[in-house]
Amino acid sequence: MQNKNNVNPSSSSHSNSPYSLLDPNPSLIDENGNLVNDISKAATITTYRNGTIADGISKLILLVDSDNPLQFSFNGKDPDDLTNGTLCSLNQSNVNKLRSTAKVDSEDIGNGRSVVAAVYTPPDAYGNQDKGSYRNVNVNVSDPNNPTNTLLEIPIHLYRPPVVLSHGVWTNSDATWIESKFKEKLENNGYKDKVFPADYAAHNAETFHPYAIPGIGNHGIDSLRKKIADACNSCHNQSIAAAQVDVIAHSMGGLMARGFVQQPDYKRKDNFMKGSIHRLITIGTPHFGGHLSEFVYHHLDDWYCIKGIHVTPAQSCKVQPKKLGTLYLNEGVVEALIPGSNAYSNLYQTNVKSYAIAGSWKPNAKDSHDSQEYDYQFITDNLAFNLDRDGFHDDNDLVVSVTSQLGGLDDLQNHIRQPKSKDTPDRCAIYPNTVHASFLISKHDKEVVLSETYSTQIQNDVIKLLSCSDNNKFANAIGIGSPPSP
Repeated sequence: MQNKNNVNPSSSSHSNSPYSLLDPNPSLIDENGNLVNDISKAATITTYRNGTIADGISKLILLVDSDNPLQFSFNGKDPDDLTNGTLCSLNQSNVNKLRSTAKVDSEDIGNGRSVVAAVYTPPDAYGNQDKGSYRNVNVNVSDPNNPTNTLLEIPIHLYRPPVVLSHGVWTNSDATWIESKFKEKLENNGYKDKVFPADYAAHNAETFHPYAIPGIGNHGIDSLRKKIADACNSCHNQSIAAAQVDVIAHSMGGLMARGFVQQPDYKRKDNFMKGSIHRLITIGTPHFGGHLSEFVYHHLDDWYCIKGIHVTPAQSCKVQPKKLGTLYLNEGVVEALIPGSNAYSNLYQTNVKSYAIAGSWKPNAKDSHDSQEYDYQFITDNLAFNLDRDGFHDDNDLVVSVTSQLGGLDDLQNHIRQPKSKDTPDRCAIYPNTVHASFLISKHDKEVVLSETYSTQIQNDVIKLLSCSDNNKFANAIGIGSPPSP
């Protein structure tokens, strides 16, 4: 029975609600990732949601039984204010220029039922620094001829995209993300139950080559693929529409994320053919190579004394010497990380919204720097070896040059992260007194130097970046200077 506004408050098949929030993914998505303009099919969807993540591509269909057209708008928002997302009719859902208000006609779907179906697309960023798990977006439904006459209000929960973490070479997710309290910091700042560490520790000394293993890319890529699926499924199980995730990657984990983007299953119907990664933040990633790898690779079969991670010449050993390859577990990754390697020649420019974080040992990690330099003087059998001049030709975090860490995003001079600033530079940032990993910090530097994933400033900045709505903050690609995508 229709009320005086011709909106039926009891026709919804979901909990007797006057409206339904339906997820069209994947049942109403075509092979190009577009919504199918089929109102009758849309009305048969039974996947109900209470909201969506702020990834800019996920969709919700707002279905209201009505004989008359309806006006949809965000409470208190100008039609061109897109901070809460966009609204449109089903037949306009694939148009690029959208607004935050829409007049939608009623359509007869048979059996004496007429419905109005509006499409909600969330904003590309959460845009809020509070620690809550979601924020409310209220859609006002009114009579187009009398917009002040509100017929009903539809609340939509807007969530942050889930976060998938990817560790680097010779380590695991616990050492990188748990012991550093990085995961805990995320969970305490709006990401409770939305942080998913990928772990490929059993294969972390193998190549990052994106086509090393047919069908999956490599084990690191496959760990990322599976955790992204877990993250999206977790949202779905909580009645949240989700098509993408944010990825935070340290060291070689960033190359795994880039390699995943090249896989044939990266773009699918269930992510609207846009890919699985919403935003990529790399930390200390060797986008263009780890220059020290070449020195190691040429001495893998040489004999040394190995104490912990440090080496000395075999002739000075008081214990049985070992080959250098024993320290590095597997020469596959050492060779792969050499600039210009076959693995790098198959890693293309990655066209995903990206931010690069780089560490620099300067100015206060002098003892840690000297310790690393001594090791390579022994490895190269050259006591005149200079770590910055001969090893990196550049500033560095004692493992990767700053140029390599920045992934081609910008010059080195204007992106130093100023400790007292409340904001990060655009596209990339260089953090002084920050080295690649904790084991590189000498006891004399522990009071003034941090490693990249243990840095509270980097942790805090990453949290801000994830919710940032400034389109200039992220670059549109990373690995600029890598081979172009085929």
